[in-house]
Amino acid sequence: MFESAIPQDNNELRAEKGASCDIRHRLAASAVCDLRPWRANDWTSALTRIWRLSAIYQIQSGFPFTISVFGDTANAGAVLGENPIRANYTGAPVFGPGARNTNQWFNPAAFSFGHLGRNTVYGAGMQTLDLAMVRSFAIIEAVRFELRAEGFNALNHSNLGTPNRFVNTPQFGTITEASTPERQIQFGARLSF
Repeated sequence: MFESAIPQDNNELRAEKGASCDIRHRLAASAVCDLRPWRANDWTSALTRIWRLSAIYQIQSGFPFTISVFGDTANAGAVLGENPIRANYTGAPVFGPGARNTNQWFNPAAFSFGHLGRNTVYGAGMQTLDLAMVRSFAIIEAVRFELRAEGFNALNHSNLGTPNRFVNTPQFGTITEASTPERQIQFGARLSF
């Protein structure tokens, strides 16, 4: 997913083996529920009946990615968009104190120029909750009218993107983008016949 298709060293293909798009943990749950009307009086009962709430909750661990070097620093003839030059692991803790945030997802001192294996570090996970409220009215037997309100990432959870993985850039180890958009709400109406 975030990796070069070119091996760094054709004589050391064991370093090319690693987690591909491995998401270690993933849960996706959905539910649909018909809501009970509020029976304070006839007007509120008519307004609040026949509503349906649906939800999809997803949570997963992060994608693996490769710590590498930006550009063709070894004059290996790297193709544009391909980056086979990888970092070395120095032995320092990868996730030390103060790590796993946007300013420093991992410890930059744990890596230097070299030949670390592919996809050896995992990025941030993701968590979203999408909700929908729907009410359908029968106008006549063959014609229905539907009102719908939907909220995507309804809890407005910040899902962090992939950390900057290039050891020779000033942003190394930081996260500068989100993997999902902020909360989005939309309303809709549909006439089916």
